[in-house]
Amino acid sequence: MKLIKNTSFHIVGVALLLTAGLLNACAQSTTLATRAARAGAKVSTDDPAKTPLLQPMRQMMDKIKKLQTTGDPDFDYAFRAKVHTQGAIDLLNQEIQNGKNDSLKQAAKTMLTTAQADMAAIDGLIRQIKPNRPNQAFVQQQSRNTEAMALKMQQGGAEDKLSDNFDKNFAILYQEHRQDAIDMANTYLQYGNNSALKSFAQQLVTKAQQNIEQLKAMVK
Repeated sequence: MKLIKNTSFHIVGVALLLTAGLLNACAQSTTLATRAARAGAKVSTDDPAKTPLLQPMRQMMDKIKKLQTTGDPDFDYAFRAKVHTQGAIDLLNQEIQNGKNDSLKQAAKTMLTTAQADMAAIDGLIRQIKPNRPNQAFVQQQSRNTEAMALKMQQGGAEDKLSDNFDKNFAILYQEHRQDAIDMANTYLQYGNNSALKSFAQQLVTKAQQNIEQLKAMVK
């Protein structure tokens, strides 16, 4: 009887040791997996072919989301266009400073001159515009545009299209940026009232479409 009890205690003890060992192994495995995931995330974050381009896009998006919404199409679009245009300038400067494709860098310089002129124009228009009566239909469409832009910066969005080629990554992201500019401008044109700002938006659509076609032809 004593032998049976000792054997039982021995079996239970072994089982407990095995369980503890398994739990420890699982914990170590989880820790290693977590470290690997963090390491992978750090590599992605520090990727020189992506990070310098994604950072200004994300900063631009954060600023747009923080803008106060008045509901007035003229006022809201003007301030969003200003932040969005600054995003274009920052993105173009990255290509000019870090790109290796001479033709693409030259195109970026030309686009930068245009973007800087757009910024000067929008600054002048903003000084003339004050919030007026809100338009709920505009607010809803504007919110959808902002959400679509934000989704591009999340997992499964624009970043997944990028590679280890800085110039191609710039072309991809700037085309996305230009399409967002078109969507924002077209939404404003449906509801806007300020004739000068509407003219700016119409011209912006044309220029953005030209940018997209030019980049498509240059980078295949």
